Amino acid sequence: MYCGVFLGFIRGVVFAIGYTLVYHQLIFTWQGPPLNGAYIEVHGTVQQTRVLGATQFVTLRLNDVAGYAVPFYQNHLLSVAVHANQPVAMGAKLSADMRVKSKRWRVNYDVLDRRIYGFLHGFSFTGSSAKNITITNAPPSIRQRYLAWLKAQLQPLELKGVYLALLSAERSDIEPKHNQFFKHSGIIHLLAISGLHISLLYGLCFIGIKCGLWCVAHGVRSGQWQQALTNRLVAGVALLISGIFVLLCALPISAQRAWLMLAVFVWLYFSRQHYSLSRCLLIALACVLLANPFSLLNIGLWFSFLAVAAIVIALVQSQRWHWLSRYMFIQLWLFIALAPLSAATFGGFSWASAPVNLVAVPFVSFILLPLLIVVVLTGFSEPMLWLLRQLDLALSSTLEGAIELGPVLWFSTGELDITVVIIYYLAVTAILIKPSLWPVCYAGGLFVGYCAQQWVYQPRWQLDVLDVGHGLSIVISRQGKAVVYDLGPSYFSRYSIVKNTLLPIINARDLQVEHTIISHSDNDHAGGLEHWLQAGYGHTLKPFHDGNPGICRMSELSWHGLTVRSIWPHSNQQNDNANSCVVHISDGKYNVLLSGDITEREEQQLLTQDKIRPVDVLVSAHHGSDSSSSAAFIKQAKPKVVIHSSGARRNWQMPHPEVFARFAAHNAEQYQTKLQGGIRVQFYDTEMQIKTAKADKSYWFISD
Repeated sequence: MYCGVFLGFIRGVVFAIGYTLVYHQLIFTWQGPPLNGAYIEVHGTVQQTRVLGATQFVTLRLNDVAGYAVPFYQNHLLSVAVHANQPVAMGAKLSADMRVKSKRWRVNYDVLDRRIYGFLHGFSFTGSSAKNITITNAPPSIRQRYLAWLKAQLQPLELKGVYLALLSAERSDIEPKHNQFFKHSGIIHLLAISGLHISLLYGLCFIGIKCGLWCVAHGVRSGQWQQALTNRLVAGVALLISGIFVLLCALPISAQRAWLMLAVFVWLYFSRQHYSLSRCLLIALACVLLANPFSLLNIGLWFSFLAVAAIVIALVQSQRWHWLSRYMFIQLWLFIALAPLSAATFGGFSWASAPVNLVAVPFVSFILLPLLIVVVLTGFSEPMLWLLRQLDLALSSTLEGAIELGPVLWFSTGELDITVVIIYYLAVTAILIKPSLWPVCYAGGLFVGYCAQQWVYQPRWQLDVLDVGHGLSIVISRQGKAVVYDLGPSYFSRYSIVKNTLLPIINARDLQVEHTIISHSDNDHAGGLEHWLQAGYGHTLKPFHDGNPGICRMSELSWHGLTVRSIWPHSNQQNDNANSCVVHISDGKYNVLLSGDITEREEQQLLTQDKIRPVDVLVSAHHGSDSSSSAAFIKQAKPKVVIHSSGARRNWQMPHPEVFARFAAHNAEQYQTKLQGGIRVQFYDTEMQIKTAKADKSYWFISD
């Protein structure tokens, strides 16, 4: 018996591996000509547009590249800035000559790997220097027309972004403050198209079609209409309408799971076979993975299926309970199942999610969502729209009053290792299989052992050079406190490294930033300053800038066992690069030098003033430019490790080959963020360890 089970398991594993490899080769692997930056002719369909100033940033789904017809089943997207007088509409056909290269994603520790997002959604290439542009407008797709119709009808409402998400899975119009509150209160899952939406739509369609056919049948009194009144036909049509809705929502994982479970239920019910939630859940999971085995990389799949599994467990364990007790027990199990996953993904969880959902779920299930569905099915008829307006006024005022409570409802765990999450779920599974104290003891032992190992091997302090493209941002951390050196670039006053990389890292690690040092005011070093101040970190500029980021004071402070000292500039210099704040950090054994964008001239002055001592780690000046890192400076600094923070595919050649050679001549170990992602240096009592984000986040299916 056990041999048969084992052989079946092995066969399943072999099939899964083989199927995944074939799927990757067929669906994801680029089979076209090599794209190395040469000018080629590109034809594609516009999937997304974004206008910033006079430039249109366009995402194309590639149809033809240099004569190679991209297979219809492959989804390769290209991002390009199009300087065109004619506006580019969604769904338009665009042809142009441009330079095309593989897309490079920034990779850092402590935040989600954007390469996985790009891999799943097909963001494969970037284009530049587009010319000979031809745009042929085409009718928008059904989904685009559906979204445009919804946006036009919902525009006057206060919470139009929330309603749009509930009706189409399009969340981009939700106000950030509302989105943050939904996350903090633990009800953001209600915005996902899931079983709640699909079952309500199916039920309303089933009842509506049934009533309509009944009225027609009794009015016409035709045997043919009486025959059409069969439940199977009605169920099939309702299921079809629900499936069309899932397609209109662009097939989110949670909606796929819900519709597949519903389809399995309908099939089992009318074929008079035994139905169970767990059976439907497993069949739905198998179908989703057959459709795309890489769906396992989508965190939404884990949240969706874990949530349903928790509901199944709660229902089984509370079969004879009162309905209210069962409902509360389900919310408790959802918290038990999803809190660790939330902590590992978002750096925390909502401790109040269970009581908040006790109120929010019935409200959305029995009032808001049914009303929205009826409003849409009736074509936004005036009576239904009036009801929605009244509800919108009450709901928006309530939400505005509750937003301030959001941060209070959120429990920040900081960086939660996946090992802890695995131990937790193994313990819960073991307790379900064999209810006793032994699984708890085993899990507790594993957890204590893991914590002891982490405590013993915890570094004294740590330096992270973030992968920010062409720019610089460094986080020095010790005992949960942090010093930030430079904030990286910003683009078009909207996108900044601070908002999209630095702040998420600080939140994920639950760091308390005590000091901020801005080397100089160039955009690639201080571009995110406005967003940094908006985040409430203005007070951290005082020690080295006295509140003025444009001036670097000569200062020294003792910070949690480290000495942080600025050694340049001693006076105002002729340009921003020359005014770079050069900082020396030491714990008495290890020394680090952060040199900003100083040039060879400033290096020589530092040597003349005898301010350069041998260091263990040097962040190269001016990203490795040939204007810096002179032979004399390198000889005096004697760095063991050199880190170059620069962007890929830049015409400036940073780090410059000659600079790289000069450091190599002194046997310095060199790292580049553009090649290796974020660089992490950990300082222990007896050694210094260097880690790179791309090496620690290496995936066989991603190459960059």
